[in-house]
Amino acid sequence: MNPNHVYSEADVALVEGIVSQKLRNSMLWMVWGLVTTMLTGVALLFNSDWMRLAVNNYKIIAFVEIGVVFLFSMRAMTASTTALKAMFFLYSMLNGLTMMVIVLAFGLNAALPAFIGTLAFFVAFAIVGKAVKCNLSGFYPYLLAAVVAMVLVSLAMMFFNISSTWNLVLGYLGVLVFSIFTAVDVNRIKQNITAVALTEDESVLERVELIGALSLYLDFINLFLSFMRIFGRK
Repeated sequence: MNPNHVYSEADVALVEGIVSQKLRNSMLWMVWGLVTTMLTGVALLFNSDWMRLAVNNYKIIAFVEIGVVFLFSMRAMTASTTALKAMFFLYSMLNGLTMMVIVLAFGLNAALPAFIGTLAFFVAFAIVGKAVKCNLSGFYPYLLAAVVAMVLVSLAMMFFNISSTWNLVLGYLGVLVFSIFTAVDVNRIKQNITAVALTEDESVLERVELIGALSLYLDFINLFLSFMRIFGRK
């Protein structure tokens, strides 16, 4: 919506309805992605050949995952919505392979409390992001800086014998950062849909909800990994 234009009550009500529907669709796509990841991970547990494949080719699968996310991001406004959905589900399946390897490394018994914690924080901060009226995008640079710092510390832990206490610190920091990311992303989806609700066709709105779904999916997964650092083996 153009902030300099005066809209009627009917236009405002229409936009609010579109925002509510598309935000709900983003959440649903995120849930379908998480279900795909979970089913892939469970299938891995019951198939030793798949498990060996995932463990032996973990780094390759992880690089392919990153490639799919970059391709999705670059083609988000040019590829067909069918192609975007296919990339989203492909990423969800590949992530199921790598996530199960990580979960087993931290300990399978930590998965349930980590999932409950993730669900609680995700829902709480998603509600905050939806309820806040102002634009929260100003938090993005600080959140991205925190993520880069966490990645650098994680890499240092891989190459040097750093105390496992840092793993716990990264876990708590990750919960804080990705909880705020959840609120900011929900707010951003709402702002983006509002901006194009009356000026763009259904195809553009569907792209916006799919882009939002991937962002929310990544927030949930990173929250879960942060909780696994806290509850899992150090």
